[in-house]
Amino acid sequence: MRLSLNAVKSNGRELTDTIYLIILQGANQLLPLFVMPFLMIKLGAEGYGFVGFSLSVIQYLVLIVDFGFNLSATKRIAQANDDVDKCNEVFWNVVAAKSLLLIASSVILLVLMLTVPTFQLYSQAIWATWPMLLGSTFTFMWFFQGKGYIRFFSVMNTLSKLALLPLIFVFVKTPDDCSLAAFLQAVVFVGTAIISNIYIYCKRLVQWHTPSWKGIKEELAESFPLFLSTASTSVYTQLIVIVLGFYCTTSEVGKYASADRIMRALCFLLYVPLNQVFFPKISALAVKGKDLAAGLFKQVMLMVILVMCCVSAFLFFGGVYLPNLLGHDYAGIDVYLKILAIAPLAIGFGGVFGQMGLVALGNKYTSKKFRDVYFIAALTAIIMMFVLTPWLGAIGACITVSATELLVAVLMAYNFKKNIGLCLS
Repeated sequence: MRLSLNAVKSNGRELTDTIYLIILQGANQLLPLFVMPFLMIKLGAEGYGFVGFSLSVIQYLVLIVDFGFNLSATKRIAQANDDVDKCNEVFWNVVAAKSLLLIASSVILLVLMLTVPTFQLYSQAIWATWPMLLGSTFTFMWFFQGKGYIRFFSVMNTLSKLALLPLIFVFVKTPDDCSLAAFLQAVVFVGTAIISNIYIYCKRLVQWHTPSWKGIKEELAESFPLFLSTASTSVYTQLIVIVLGFYCTTSEVGKYASADRIMRALCFLLYVPLNQVFFPKISALAVKGKDLAAGLFKQVMLMVILVMCCVSAFLFFGGVYLPNLLGHDYAGIDVYLKILAIAPLAIGFGGVFGQMGLVALGNKYTSKKFRDVYFIAALTAIIMMFVLTPWLGAIGACITVSATELLVAVLMAYNFKKNIGLCLS
């Protein structure tokens, strides 16, 4: 399973894009990583708990609005890339579907704010984070990724963060500024959405195509299995923070949210560029011939395993230094990171065998298997969450996350071997 010289040459553009995106993703993730310790210190564990809880709530709603389109619509745009009319049709039907989901999710949020005491406690910070939901709806990452314009999208996202996130250092001074901190992080998504809309309009990348109910329902049906899988994933990525808000102090929520976000930021830094570059190419090659797609898949698998091993090792051995940097409010966060250290490697395996294998390389049947894995994982996570969190608090949450990610990786590999059947030796 070695990367040959010919293989590297044949995928030179993709490898260049990957390195390019890792650099840009580095800027995208390093700036928040600089911001995160600043907020953790200025807001304290309790103030950061408000930010962490509100971000989890809004990110949960973002999953509803995205509805799996980041995979399904990316694949459909990539496969119809030369058919301008089809691309226009897919684009506007997806935009219409996401707009309807935005309205529905905002109504759900309003009802929760009016009826649930815990949501009322965090209400100001939650509303301050709501622009993230609006921006995510109209950013169109799935379109840029499917069209092969992922470099532009990454530059655009980086510039938005460089322009807006430094404002946090200027305006956030005390724990009372937690809602302002949440708003300044959320408004980055609005900036990215504005730039992406201007770019699409000026470059005339799409032409108007009236959305139809039939087309909207078709896009929703295509994405539904993937939405169910991402919704299931959110049980142990977002919902668990919300559950902690009911059982634990805001300070403990803040420490757990910090550890989880550090872990996921490092995963996003290195895994996401590989996925963004190679997922659409594997999807397109799968239509032309399985052998070509399979060869690329094997190369990507090796790269992801090596990268995520490094992330896991860094979290396990490096977390011990964080309490000294962040202050006594964060004592114990290194324990959380040690427990979470297994998650990046599991996320890498699960991503390769799941997204790039069962979805990109597979078909509708294997996409359903992809969804089923997350159903099982969600059910397992819910049981563990409500058993361990009341008993062990944030440590129970960390155990739940790592165990669930490991379960996902094992089930994705099993389903891949059973249903795709590539020889990976």
